[in-house]
Amino acid sequence: MSYDLRDFIADIDGVAELAHIEGADWDKEIGGITELVAEKGGGLGGPALLFDDIEGYPAGFRILSNSFGSIERTRIALNMSSDLGPIDIVDAWRKEFSSYEALEPEHVSGDAPVLENIDTGDEIDVTKFPVPQWHEHDGGRYIGTGCTIVTKDPDTGWVNLGVYRSMILDEETISLWVAPGKDARVTMEKYHERGENCPVAFIAGLDPHTWIASMSTARRQESEYDIAGWIRGEPIPVTDGPETGLPIPADAEIVIEGEIPPVDERSCVDGPFGEWPGYSTPAHDETPLIEVKSVLYRDDPILLGQPPLKPPAIYTVGIPIRTAGGVWNQLDDAGISGVTGVWSHVIERPQFLVVSVDQDYAGHAKQVGIAAATMPNGIYGGRYVVVVDDDIDITSLEDVIWAMSTRCKADDIEILDGLYTSPLDPILEDRSDNRSSRAIIDATMPYKGEFPRVNRFSDEYREELVEKWNLDEFGI
Repeated sequence: MSYDLRDFIADIDGVAELAHIEGADWDKEIGGITELVAEKGGGLGGPALLFDDIEGYPAGFRILSNSFGSIERTRIALNMSSDLGPIDIVDAWRKEFSSYEALEPEHVSGDAPVLENIDTGDEIDVTKFPVPQWHEHDGGRYIGTGCTIVTKDPDTGWVNLGVYRSMILDEETISLWVAPGKDARVTMEKYHERGENCPVAFIAGLDPHTWIASMSTARRQESEYDIAGWIRGEPIPVTDGPETGLPIPADAEIVIEGEIPPVDERSCVDGPFGEWPGYSTPAHDETPLIEVKSVLYRDDPILLGQPPLKPPAIYTVGIPIRTAGGVWNQLDDAGISGVTGVWSHVIERPQFLVVSVDQDYAGHAKQVGIAAATMPNGIYGGRYVVVVDDDIDITSLEDVIWAMSTRCKADDIEILDGLYTSPLDPILEDRSDNRSSRAIIDATMPYKGEFPRVNRFSDEYREELVEKWNLDEFGI
């Protein structure tokens, strides 16, 4: 059974997690409303937003934003049980993902929904969609935020899906900013070394399973379509793009097919753009671009908008499964015992990573902190790693700060220097040298040492009081 973006919208609407907004303008209004709502409740309180009757565009040409920015919407998107708490979801995801069974996509023939409208030649106009200017200082309208890019390795035939930003340049051209070393960039350069343009399919409205899979890391030479099928529990239906032959989701909302020419033949200026650290990055020149060959879209198409926002607003998913789950698995794989939880605060990157540990030996907590900071999922853009005891709620920033303030002396903080970071790190002085420092903060009680007892009733007694006095009426 297919599950598309429209099914997801119906599901979140059914649990009162969706707000309908009509008449907003694409020029900053939609972006501003999204920012305000996503910030509500520390980034986990506002509903998803479905915009319709957008100024200057036909009714039915819609935008969905703040799509996964709550615990409940994340559960639905991950196809997980509603009785799991945040740490339980990270734990379940990382255990299952470490041994997921790939489920290859299923090619479908006939009238796929995405082929309801096919524009080629003089009909091509990507500005027909109500693409917003998402941030106040952006250099243009970004059609690529909640998107995925489909490429195929010319040597092996490996189909890769990845999330990269893209700005409208004109009716027939869009940018594609891909950092060096990323899979799409490597594939693109292989074509260019052969003197060929790189075929690409740009998906601008797709189901949550495929989008989340596109942000994940598949096994080498295994497609993210296989992860999406595993998340859904059945194969993702795909059809061949009429211009590129690349497999595209059969029930996608909008697909742009095209080619990426070598940068030395044709390139563009992309940006400025508000990125995930919470800052507007400067414009990038010599950015690859896509020459559009066809535009495919469903009747009444829906653009999936996932613009990066200043923290604490959530722009990916409400639970940091990729960073926290990845670090947790990698600590386990390294044979480090006692880890009881991992969480990422501020943004779904390891800028402020928290690990809880049940200490087994002296120096255990510091070992965990240093290891977490240097694990593959913990190193890219990392800044602080805080290690706490397992009585601390690592999903609560207040609880973590309390542990830091009472269980750690300032001179106990360790600094690691010269570690790999993201080129988007705003503090870098030389962006050609992607290295920065890390702080390892041991906020645990001394191993086998005297320490005051925490001033708090036991969980068991608290539960008795809630039941006896109906304290759940007070939201407790």
